[in-house]
Amino acid sequence: MENNNLMQNSLDQMNQQQQQMATQQVIQQQQQYAQQQQQYAQQQYQQTAYQAPVQQQQPVDPNYAEVSNDFLTKAIVAGAISSLPVGSIIAINMATKNRAALLDYLSRGGMHTVKIKISSALSRGARYSGIGFTIFWAVWLLYYIIATSVVVIGILTQMNH
Repeated sequence: MENNNLMQNSLDQMNQQQQQMATQQVIQQQQQYAQQQQQYAQQQYQQTAYQAPVQQQQPVDPNYAEVSNDFLTKAIVAGAISSLPVGSIIAINMATKNRAALLDYLSRGGMHTVKIKISSALSRGARYSGIGFTIFWAVWLLYYIIATSVVVIGILTQMNH
């Protein structure tokens, strides 16, 4: 009986030791996992684009500043006058020529920068705005002519009676 008690005690002690070892292994694994996650998070932070040095494209074309400013100015002016009655027709012509010159500049090896892209987009916008306003002013002029004609005809018929 005493042997059984001794064996039982020794088995209990062995079980406790095994449980303690298993608990320590689980704790170590959790700590390793936490360290790996922290290292991964730090690596992700270190590899963000925010920390990458910004390298802007340096102009290779010596006339780039002058040419790009000219394209941008013409595109802005064309867009500004595109809503005026006669300016809409001028804007169509101006924006079309500006865009053609811009594409010619690019085909000759000019720099394709954000400023050039904006100039191109503004030229297209000014052209389409000019077309839209030309149609608007044509309809308005036609309405004005018809309304004036009706008034004049009404006055003339009243004068003849």
